[in-house]
Amino acid sequence: MKAFGRISAKAILARMSIPPYPISLRDGRLVSYDDLKNPNSFKAFDLPKIATGQKVPENTACIIEEEMLESTNEALVYASKNFIKAQGEDIKEGATLLQYGSKVGPFDITNLASQGIHTLTVLKEARIAYVGIGDELIDVSMGHQEGYIYNSNAYTMAARGEMMGARTAIITHTKDTRQSILHTFETLEHVDAIITSGGMSHNDTMHSLLEEGTLKPLFKGVAMAPAGLTALSFYNTTPILHLPGLPMSALLGFEVIGAALIARLYGLDANTSHITTQTTQPIKAHPYSQSIVPGLFDGEYFTPRAIAAGMINVLNHCNGFVIVNAGEPLAKNDEVVFTPFLSWH
Repeated sequence: MKAFGRISAKAILARMSIPPYPISLRDGRLVSYDDLKNPNSFKAFDLPKIATGQKVPENTACIIEEEMLESTNEALVYASKNFIKAQGEDIKEGATLLQYGSKVGPFDITNLASQGIHTLTVLKEARIAYVGIGDELIDVSMGHQEGYIYNSNAYTMAARGEMMGARTAIITHTKDTRQSILHTFETLEHVDAIITSGGMSHNDTMHSLLEEGTLKPLFKGVAMAPAGLTALSFYNTTPILHLPGLPMSALLGFEVIGAALIARLYGLDANTSHITTQTTQPIKAHPYSQSIVPGLFDGEYFTPRAIAAGMINVLNHCNGFVIVNAGEPLAKNDEVVFTPFLSWH
């Protein structure tokens, strides 16, 4: 149970088949292949009994349900064959129960427990600090103050990070000054990564820190809307993902780039679940950037939601997103590749 929600460090194979031998799916009577040679020569009430879950003898052709004994005929006997569950029908010996890099879920535990596997080797948890940057930010525990906003981006990203397998080291915020930002980063060097939101405009301190090399940027700016003001840098050896402060920019940027960072912290590729579907509405394309378009997939079609960078109450009405290529708008019923929010990346 301690491995629940953790990332498997090994591929786990089935030790045995489930069921380990053919079993009965009903309380009933056993019909052998010898009986079937002359189905009119036997009386159903005289056949051997078997209970649900019991091992089925090798020579058994089918099982007649106890409730159907009085109306047994040749057609019914043959139709009853599906009441035998074959050896290995659920799990075959040697089958992969859990892949390397998989997040251990409740139904993985079902399969593992069925094999008597009670100990797992998991990867060390990636611990991430989430930092909001801005003079106007206050923590959610504080009372409302005129002119200030709550550090909601950091809490949202921390919750999504937990769903993706990362652990929250701390959620905090700092003023948009050189001294305050660097002091905060210095106190966070024990974490595996830092993810910030805010302070990415050209006039903000973070922009200066990246330009002058105090923070060593791997990249600065991405051709993706609405998360274009995104950077990845290092403070000493700690990676920092810098996301914009506007909620939609930060949260959608986290879904695409933050998810990839979390995967790499575990030494994994950003392996996402994709569903090919069609859009119910036309979708505009940015002329120079890819576009992250959130929306709702109803099991058959994808319906996009209109967004703006500063919106906050949109993603709770969506269950994933599509990415639209630059300069390639989509018409109604065009094919799109949908990525669900709840997938492990």
